[in-house]
Order: sequence, then C-alpha cells, then structure tokens
Amino acid sequence: MKTFGIYLAYGPRTDLRSEGLGRHLAEFLRASTDFTDARFVIAAPGWMRSPLLDLFKNFDLDADAFEIISPKRPSLIGVLYTSVIAVSERRKKIRKKLDGKGRLKKAATALKKLARRSFINVVRSRNPLVFVAVALFAIAAAPIAAILGLCVVVPIGALSLLRKVHPMRKIIRLKKTLDRNGFLTQLSHNGYRLMCDLEASSVADAASERRDVVAWYSPAAFWPEFNQITAPRVMCVPDAVPIHFSVAFATDEPSPDRRLQDFRRLESAIEGGDRFVTYSQDVRDRTLVRHFHIDPSRVTVVRHGANRLDDIIKVSGFADNEEATDVLSARHLWTALCKSMNNPNAAWYASKDTGFLFYASQIRPNKNVMTLLKAYQHLRHDRAFPYKLILTGNLEHSVDVSNFMDDMHLHDDVIFVRGLSERELASCYRLAALSVNPSLSEGGMPFTFSESVSVGTPVIMADIPVTREILGSHEVASKTLFDAMDYRAVARAIDNAMETREELLKLQEDFYSQHIVGRSYRDVVGETIAVLEQAAEFEEDKR
Repeated sequence: MKTFGIYLAYGPRTDLRSEGLGRHLAEFLRASTDFTDARFVIAAPGWMRSPLLDLFKNFDLDADAFEIISPKRPSLIGVLYTSVIAVSERRKKIRKKLDGKGRLKKAATALKKLARRSFINVVRSRNPLVFVAVALFAIAAAPIAAILGLCVVVPIGALSLLRKVHPMRKIIRLKKTLDRNGFLTQLSHNGYRLMCDLEASSVADAASERRDVVAWYSPAAFWPEFNQITAPRVMCVPDAVPIHFSVAFATDEPSPDRRLQDFRRLESAIEGGDRFVTYSQDVRDRTLVRHFHIDPSRVTVVRHGANRLDDIIKVSGFADNEEATDVLSARHLWTALCKSMNNPNAAWYASKDTGFLFYASQIRPNKNVMTLLKAYQHLRHDRAFPYKLILTGNLEHSVDVSNFMDDMHLHDDVIFVRGLSERELASCYRLAALSVNPSLSEGGMPFTFSESVSVGTPVIMADIPVTREILGSHEVASKTLFDAMDYRAVARAIDNAMETREELLKLQEDFYSQHIVGRSYRDVVGETIAVLEQAAEFEEDKR
C-alpha cells in the first residue's frame, strides 16, 4: 500500500466546515477510503486537530482512518496564542455560568414587578391592618436591608470608584487610542501571521521526516512553506481570485494591506511550486500558464466530482417517501435557522409555508453578494416578491453588506445563517424554491449546481468561464446562466426561473443525470493519485 500526504496549514481561527475547500477535502477523504492500495496521512498544525475532527464528524468520516501528523514542539508564539484563546474561552464560560442564561436579570425584573404590584395592592386595599402589617415588616426588615447595603452596595460603589482612579483605566484609554489608529490591529495581525508562518514551516519539517510518504499534496496555494518539503510535491491551485478582482480586494474589509500580504503569499507559493493541479481549464490557461508563466506540462486539470446531497436527507420505507423527506428536512431547516445571525425570530419561518431563495457562500468580493441583495430588494420593492432569502455567509465580514441590510430594512426578509451541518445544508437546498449563485469567479464549476439539483431544487448561476466549460452551449446553459454584473439582469433571471420552475428543474435534472452525476469523487481521488505518482517518478528520474 502506498502512502500519500495532504499538507494543511490553516490558522487557528478557521472552521473547515464553513469553507468550500473544507467540504471538498471531506469529499476527497471520504472517497479515498475506497482505495485498498493507497492511504492518506494529514500533516497539519496541532491547533488544526480539533477543526479536522469536527469536519470528520460533520461528514460522518471515521477519524481513525486518517493519521494526523503535527510538529512535536509547537512554536512558542503558537503556545501563547492558544493560551490566550483558552483564557478567553474560560472567561466566557464563567460569565455564562454566573449569568445563568440571563436568569439573574430575569429574576431581578420579576422581583421589581412583584414589588410594584404589591405596593399598588397595598395602596388600593385601604385596610388599616394591612398598613400596620407593612409598617411592622419594614421596621423588622430595616436592619437586614442595612446589612445588605453594607455588604453589596458599598463594595460595588468602591469597585466603581477604584475603576475611575486605577492606572489600568489609563492603559485601557491608551489601547482605545491606538486601536483608533489601527496600530494594535495591524500589530495583532502581523503577530498572528508570524505565528502561522512559523508553524507552517514546522509542519513542512514534520512532513519531510516521513520517508514512507510517496508524494505530498496541498489542496490550496495559500502556503509557500509547502515548498520546503523535501519530497515530491503537487500543489492544487483552485483559483487566484485577486488577480482578476484586484480593485475589489484592494478596497475589501478588513484591510487592503492584509489582502496584499495574502496575495504575495499566493504568488510565492505558486512561483516556488513544482507540479500543479487545477479544477478547470480556465484556471490552468488564464491563471497559471498566462499569468504565472507555468509550463503547461506541469499542470493537470482534475475537475470536481458531483457534490450530491440527496443521500444525506432522503428517507425510504414510508408510504410517501418524498413527504417524509420534506418533514425531516423541515426539522433540519428549523435547526439551521436557529443559528441566524441577524434575525432572532428566523426559526419561525421553518414552521410556515414560506418560500425562500438560497445561496450557500462566504461573503467575499468575488461572491457578488451585494448584487444579489440589490436584485432581491428590487424584486421585493417593485414586484412585491413573496419569498425570503437565506444566505450562509457571515454578515459581520462585510460593512457594505451590513449597511445595505440596515438601510433597506432587510433583516426580516434576508436571513444569514452559519455553521451548518451537511444535513442542514442539504435541507436548505431541498426546501428552497430556487438556488441562486451570482459568483463572478470560481476555481471550477460551482458546487451549487449538483448540490441543488440532486435534492430536487432548480438553480440559476452567473455566466462565468468555469461554468461554461461544463454546461457548454447546451440548452440548459441558456436557461441557467445570467449576467451577474447587472442586478436587474439577476432580478429578471430569478423572476423567469420562478415562472418556469418545473420546466427548468426537468431540464437541469436531465443534464445532471447525463453529464454530472457520473463523475464521482472516487474519480477525483484516482486522478490525483496518478498525478502524485507521476511527480514521484519524475523526481526519481532526476536522481
């Protein structure tokens, strides 16, 4: 049996479950277990062990089937960062425990109401005996109230006074002043980046020590440190979006400087790479060959497999399996909506026959979320559009999106959910009236098509080269693709798709069964192993 390695060096803030590359990795690892003559080990920082186990659990993968290699000694800055996170989490738990989910506040409010109600009842009663009883109780309780005042009120007042004169207050003021100028934020980012870089190098050293690994595979081009591994290497370049959307990324939050640093790292990783894999011919030709001047013979296209979600939620053994599947999906949808970021009442929609559009994506410049929101607002305002819109991105990642939501009063109609399990994601697709993907740039044909159509929901997508590669000039392309640069064109595409929903779904299901579903992730793993073996043979010949 041959052993191959997968190199990962994500930072400790990364949740693989919410990343498209994380889902692709999970499908890849799941399919790799079908090969009896090959196995994969994973080299990653120690802090990635927990996110990897969460990913395995989310996709029902056997964690024991994959060996995770980490540096024996994590970097000092990594230990410090982990300690800070541990302290922060501990403080949150203590605060939550003391608060008791707001029980103290609720009890105080209830006590106030009771006291007010009792006082009103006493005044209204006009019974002298009641007044006498209350007076006697007040006299008896006065010493106890005085003691409570000394034990509770005085210490709180002293602490408040101490906060005003304590030197720490000056330090906090200084921190706020520096933060206002972005100094501490930049310093924090640089420290975080240094920590990740040092750990990435340590992971590369740990990978080099594994002489039993035939070749190493990096599923992303984020890490120049991957090129430090002294063994045959293959780097996957899913895309290089900032090349084609430089202006958008230059003005993107949280900092243009960070985006530039990340892009420099991507350039360094590709320029120092040996052999490459891409998901599409477009990325191979336009990005690697033309922009980075990589020899075409060093690049292999390995397209995505079908991202099927039907097997996850469909049930059998009932009189009406479709209805039973919808019931199960509704339960998962309720759980998903409970994770809403911007609408505490979002879960209410799961119990109603409320239709919705669905877009599963992070909020990044190339994902084109703002255009979709403008199109939705246009439909909502001019056409009294009756559908909600559910997005999976993090609203806090874009000031522009957040401001637009506030200005257009969209929080009751546009719901942001995150941290979805695979079943919750599948249920959102299943119950959606329509899936919409306005993304302007992807590494391969968006997962949206196979994910949505596999569970019986039609989809419309932006007309971009990587999607055209798969759909070609087929009739399905004319019904599915739209001009994503114009929000009015997006609105028209949504309107047309809803009017011809059943016809569109039938057309897409036929194309899916003929051209998409036949390619599995077992094919992807098999082709990737072939590239890894070629890299190993090439290195052997050079020696």
